[in-house]
Amino acid sequence: MPLDKIASVLNEGNCFLLTTHSDPDADGIGSMLALGKALLEAEKNVILLTQKPVFAPFNLLKDANRIVQKFDYEMDFDAVVVLDCAGMARLGEHRIFLEGRKPLINIDHHETNDFFGDLNLVDINSSSTGELVFELIKVAGLPMGHHVAENIFIAIQNDTGSFRYENTTSTSLRISAEMMEYGVKPWEVSRRVMDGYSLSRLRLLEMSLGTIEFHHEGKIAMMTISLEMFEKAQAHREDCEGFIDYPRFTWGVEIAVLIRQIDENDYKFSLRSNKKVNVATLASCFGGGGHARAAGYECHGAIGALKQDFLAEAIRFF
Repeated sequence: MPLDKIASVLNEGNCFLLTTHSDPDADGIGSMLALGKALLEAEKNVILLTQKPVFAPFNLLKDANRIVQKFDYEMDFDAVVVLDCAGMARLGEHRIFLEGRKPLINIDHHETNDFFGDLNLVDINSSSTGELVFELIKVAGLPMGHHVAENIFIAIQNDTGSFRYENTTSTSLRISAEMMEYGVKPWEVSRRVMDGYSLSRLRLLEMSLGTIEFHHEGKIAMMTISLEMFEKAQAHREDCEGFIDYPRFTWGVEIAVLIRQIDENDYKFSLRSNKKVNVATLASCFGGGGHARAAGYECHGAIGALKQDFLAEAIRFF
C-alpha cells in the first residue's frame, strides 16, 4: 500500500523537502504546513518550499513563517514530498531542481493527477489533500498537535467550500470533528483565513463583480480580473480567493469562470460547475485539469480570443 510505504519513508528518513503547486490554495499550503509540523515535532529536518512568497490570508496559517522560496540545491533529502499537485509542470520554476530526486512522493486528490511520483498516494475520492495528510500522519504515528490539526482542518474546510460542496463526506466531517478535539475553533479559523476581508480585497471584489458576463442562455458566467484591477485595488493574487463563487451561485449558471491575468497576455482560467459538466475534462482541452467540479488551466493570447475559444469548447459540454 502506498500509504504504508510513504509512512515508512517518513519514519526512517531524517531530512525532507515539502512543496506544493504554484499559485497554491489553502489545501496545498495547509497540507504542506500540517505534514511539515508533524515531521518537525518528530525531530526531523524539514524545508517548506513555495515558488512565491505567501501573502494574506495564507500567511496567517500556523507556521507559515517557515515557508521559503529558495534552498540549497546541493542539499540531499531522504524524500521530496509534493502535495496537492496534479503534475510536475505545476511546480513552476522549482521543477528543474526537483526532477530526478528520489524518492519523489506524490500526495494528491485531483482526478487528472499523472502519478509522477516514485510513491503515489492519490485518491480522487478524498475531499482534499489535507484529508490524505491526516491519514498519513496517523499511519506513520507522527505527532498531532494543535498546529497540525488546525492546518488539516483549514485544508478540508477550504476544499469542501466550508462543508457545502458535494465532495463533503462523512469521512471529511469526522476528521474535522477530530481536529476540533485538538482545540481548533471553526469560527476563529474562518474569520482569519476565509472570511476576513481586507479593504483591498473588498475593492477588488467591487471591480470584479462589474465584469461578470453571461453566455449560452445564462448557463455560463465569466468574471475577469486584470493586472490593472489588482494594482488599482492594491491587492494580491490571494485576495481573489473565493470570488468565483459569486457567478457560480447565480441561479441558472452551470459553469462559472474566473479569468485572472497573471502577466501581459497570460491568463489563468479557473472553472467551477454546479451539477452536469465535468470541468476537469473541459480544462484538459486546454492542457489543464483538476476535479469534476473544480478545475483550471493557463493560457497565452489576447483575452477576447481566449474567451471565444473557451466558449466554443464549453458549449459542446451541454
